[in-house]
Amino acid sequence: MSDLASYTHPTLVEVMTPRCVECRAMQPDLDTVAEGHRDMVDLVVLDATKEPERAAALRVRGTPTLIAVKDGVEIARFVGRRSRTELDELFAAVAAGDTDDVASTSRSDRLVWGVGGILLAGAGLLAGPSWILVLMGAGLAGYALLRSVAG
Repeated sequence: MSDLASYTHPTLVEVMTPRCVECRAMQPDLDTVAEGHRDMVDLVVLDATKEPERAAALRVRGTPTLIAVKDGVEIARFVGRRSRTELDELFAAVAAGDTDDVASTSRSDRLVWGVGGILLAGAGLLAGPSWILVLMGAGLAGYALLRSVAG
């Protein structure tokens, strides 16, 4: 598994752990979408608790991680839970071998970062103002906005 060269067919490697809440929540959607794309893209599941050395060799730092592989080469990596729509877009992109238009950060993560940034900036304004909190909040909200625009 740590050697992606063995995957010559378009493949999506899911690195997960049984205790990962996001992994368990995404699994039904992932299974459904994978079934719909089974002729075009293989899904390989790696349990990082059972094969930690392989997860480490793949440089996985968090779960769930989805690694898109084409012709034995990693073409993209996605960390975090994905919606069914995002997974469908991802499988189609992997099948086509072009993941450039697939967002590396999920929509829900960008939303949380944006709202968190706005709340942090608001708390900074109410706290005196505390300009460091305002700047941190604006930076976080700006980062979320840039990730949305960049895809």
